[in-house]
Amino acid sequence: MGADKLLQFNFMITPSQLYKELKFSLATSTGEKRKIWAVIIIEKNIDIKCFSKLLKCEQKIAIRFLWLLSDIGILNPNKLLAELPFLFDLCKGLNPLYKTSFASFWMYCGVPKENEGNAIDLLFDFLLSNDTNVTIKSRALFVLFKLTKKYPEIKNELILCINDQIDKHSIDFKKRATKILNEIDNGGVNDT
Repeated sequence: MGADKLLQFNFMITPSQLYKELKFSLATSTGEKRKIWAVIIIEKNIDIKCFSKLLKCEQKIAIRFLWLLSDIGILNPNKLLAELPFLFDLCKGLNPLYKTSFASFWMYCGVPKENEGNAIDLLFDFLLSNDTNVTIKSRALFVLFKLTKKYPEIKNELILCINDQIDKHSIDFKKRATKILNEIDNGGVNDT
């Protein structure tokens, strides 16, 4: 069945049927299939909370559910943004690895006001941790930089962290970090 026919067929699915499909199929899902599910969730305006139990399933299902959430955030940032406080609270008691997804979510959607304090602490932790991969560090860097618009008092800490990390990672990370340092030095805070 082609993607268009599959999408059309899946629009008839109920939220509980979709939950069952996700629980059964997420572990072996493709990016294309997750994008179809994301479109269905967005177009049918299904509450993401309906699927939150997937985060308590085996890790492979939970990780791919987090990828599905990223697809939703890319396609409709406001849809995911509205659910982020609930998801952030839910993830507190789960696998710590799941929290790294929030660097991506916050990059796509922004940080909900009620999570800003925790987000700033967590993002600095990601940026400085030896256990965090460079992609998450780059996203944390970007989100922290955007947060300096609202909280200029974190600029100095961000500068110190960037200087600590700049030569420890990929060339792309170094380029992004250098660009952000230049923006901070020039007094401007543009989207990088």
